[in-house]
Amino acid sequence: MSVPAPSPAADVLHDAQRVAAARRLLLEVPGPAAYDRLSGLAARLLGAGHAKVTVFTDEDTVVGGHGLPPGVVGGRAQLTGAFSACVVREGRALVVPDARVDPRLSDLPAVTAGEVTAYLGIPLISASGHVIGVLAVYDGRARTWQDDDVALLEHLADSVVAELELAAARSAIGASRVRLEVALEAGAIGIWDHDLRTRVLHWDERCAAVHGLDGPLTITDVDGMLADRIHPDDHAAVRDAMTDALRGTGEYVVEARALHTDGTVRWTVSRGRVVRDSRGDAVRVLGTVVDVTDAREQAARRMAAVQRAAAVAEVAAELANATALSQLADITLRGARLLGASSSALAAFDTQEALRIYLARQLADTVAAAAAEAEVEAPPEGLEIELDDELPTQYAARHGERVLLTDLDDAVARFPRMAEVGPALGLRALAALPLRVEGRLLGSFVVVWDTEHAFEDVDVELLDALTAQIALSVSRLRADAERAAAVAAMAEANQRLQLLADAGRVLSGSLDITEQLGRLADLVVPALADWCWIVVTDEQGRLHEMAWSHRDPAQREAVAEYVGAMVHGMTDEHAARVVTRTGRPLVVPEVDVERIQQSLHEPAAQQALLRLAPHSALIVPLVARGEVIGALGTANGAERGPHTTAEVETAAEVGRRAGLALQTARLYEQQRGLAHALQRSMLTAPPRPEGLDIVVRYVPASEGAEVGGDWYDAFPGVLGGTVLVIGDVVGHDRNAAALMGQFRGLLRGISHASGADPAEVLGQLDRAADRLALDAMATALVARLDRTGPDEAVLHWSSAGHPPPVVVDPDGSVRVLAPGSADLLLGVDPGRRRTDHSTVLPVGSTVLLHTDGLIERRDRDLQAGTEQLLTVLREAADLPLERLCDRVLERLFLPDAEDDVALLAVRVL
Repeated sequence: MSVPAPSPAADVLHDAQRVAAARRLLLEVPGPAAYDRLSGLAARLLGAGHAKVTVFTDEDTVVGGHGLPPGVVGGRAQLTGAFSACVVREGRALVVPDARVDPRLSDLPAVTAGEVTAYLGIPLISASGHVIGVLAVYDGRARTWQDDDVALLEHLADSVVAELELAAARSAIGASRVRLEVALEAGAIGIWDHDLRTRVLHWDERCAAVHGLDGPLTITDVDGMLADRIHPDDHAAVRDAMTDALRGTGEYVVEARALHTDGTVRWTVSRGRVVRDSRGDAVRVLGTVVDVTDAREQAARRMAAVQRAAAVAEVAAELANATALSQLADITLRGARLLGASSSALAAFDTQEALRIYLARQLADTVAAAAAEAEVEAPPEGLEIELDDELPTQYAARHGERVLLTDLDDAVARFPRMAEVGPALGLRALAALPLRVEGRLLGSFVVVWDTEHAFEDVDVELLDALTAQIALSVSRLRADAERAAAVAAMAEANQRLQLLADAGRVLSGSLDITEQLGRLADLVVPALADWCWIVVTDEQGRLHEMAWSHRDPAQREAVAEYVGAMVHGMTDEHAARVVTRTGRPLVVPEVDVERIQQSLHEPAAQQALLRLAPHSALIVPLVARGEVIGALGTANGAERGPHTTAEVETAAEVGRRAGLALQTARLYEQQRGLAHALQRSMLTAPPRPEGLDIVVRYVPASEGAEVGGDWYDAFPGVLGGTVLVIGDVVGHDRNAAALMGQFRGLLRGISHASGADPAEVLGQLDRAADRLALDAMATALVARLDRTGPDEAVLHWSSAGHPPPVVVDPDGSVRVLAPGSADLLLGVDPGRRRTDHSTVLPVGSTVLLHTDGLIERRDRDLQAGTEQLLTVLREAADLPLERLCDRVLERLFLPDAEDDVALLAVRVL
């Protein structure tokens, strides 16, 4: 036998696959007999003294031999192990005539001891191609091995391998048979054999047990067995399956019901195969049979579970898309119909914790038909029901307990009112299950049957699953409703806040009462009502119309007509008088004709109101610091309905704000009158001396009291000439105005008493203010204009930190009378000496004295303002003095100026 040499790099001896193959065969060796016989045959045929069969795993194990000492078989090959290793490693025959002269082997103990001299070893190669052992012959004397010796031993080696493989195969077959038997026993699989030649059927014990009999059995009457042991409905299927197997496929498969002697019926599945002889004729059918009743029942249960799960999943998907509670009962009824239910209902608590019921279509139709028969109105969808324990629906919703009523008698025994309700609704059985999410009861799910119904565990499981899905949807829809309500409430609150903010803006934007209230009325409509009116009281308590509005512009005149008639013809019962008398809002949910007649004397006024078609009304007082000074009346048509609580609160707040604004405007009017009187008393009209034209102007900075710290003055000098004064007390409020009055009075008195020059007058004024502790600073310019001839006049002046005079010469040129270094403000250093200045003014000259508010603003400094003033004066030089002053103010003074302005202009005539 020729074996190719392995690759030198491969470690064949320790190859894991080779070792595994050798170990597999070694484990299945049944004993040494066969291998002893083959070893002895090899030794006799080759004339050797010794022979052995070894299996080489990770060591060389002797499994049989000839001429070996006792105890060697079954143990390690001590003498020839190294020889076997060479054979396994090289994978070919090892031919050694004399080991003593072979350098590979000469040093081995067996060789040096003379026990092994001549050796012939053949590798044992398994079916997998691995070298798993050695068949060897050896002798203690040298000999020459012939090629026929090697060939003979190779043939015997093949027999050894065949014996080893056969032993392993027998072992595997035995193990397989045991496993098969265990499997058949565990699976209760019966074996049957139908001999077609003798028409005899053999059943083993398990096959007989499947059919409810003790066995094994030999059945000679197959047709009788079929009639007695197989369900009649399955006879045809059994015969057809056998016919098909014999004529064509050779495979026999049939499902049939076995009839047991105790009357039970079991489902079975039989499988078989046709066995044919050498001519191809069918001679027998071998097969198995197994009882599948439990499997069918499990499959049915699984199918039912799948159907229930599918129903729940389908219901859950539809519930997820539901947008209203009224849709849920019909959706879940589709799942409940798996249990044969006829209809269903849903009871859910609303946001006010009232329990409302929603009926599925069939139940709703029944209720509607009963209502029609009784000639009463059918209950609306989402009808509120009493929270009591008289019916299962409310009981389950209140207590969170499942209620299962298998028949009407059971229902009436537990809930007596069901004796009335059950027949009316045509129900015979009922299940009420609580809707609960995270421990919170949301209502109940009710399923009804028109026949009696026994609740099995699977029924309850399905109902619980449906209820869980409904509870989630009810929770979601309730949360959506609460969220929508919260969003709507927030939107309404924002609208109310925006209305109040707008009202505050309107009421603070102007001090004109009529304008304020007119704009407020336009805000109230349509935010709070369809139309409205506002009336205010005068000092005698009489009501006067101030504003009105209507959401329809075409109806504004109708509202105006009514309000005019109302204030002149209302009785003490009219809402406006009631509110102004009590100081409390008045809500009128419904405006009827009787109330209108009680409130208005004149039929014309009554008709004017009726034309506006008020359905409800709200009247709130205008209150300021505890005093009622008017009323705001609002009205809605039937479409809009009565005012909500939030609208009442908002209207009351609008009334309070309007009252404060109205009082503020009234105070403003009073203060403005006082301010005008004060201004007229302090800013007197200028004198009209001969040869001079004097024009004065005063413009306040803000709306306030219209008086501030700027002033002008002109009066005859005690020693002749005309004294001109312009000044500005620091600040622009009523305090500055009061100080201005004191400065003005002191200056007039000092000038009149002393007749001094302007610088001396300012010095005395500064010292007097200091001694009198006026504690104020001011700028001022004092001038005296003396007429020195028919063609000219002389201007003497002194400035206490005030803007210098500006002169427009007769030729239209403009110049600033800058004194060089300016003197200090009044109130800084009363002891400081002050300087007089003078200039000649030809006839036709104009002198302009002004305060700094004319030329100074946030966006413009004094220098730029002065340049702009000079430009305006050049352009207006030829204008009359009155118009020149107006032109200067028009061009330089802005309505939003932060400082008041005083002007004094003198023209030499």
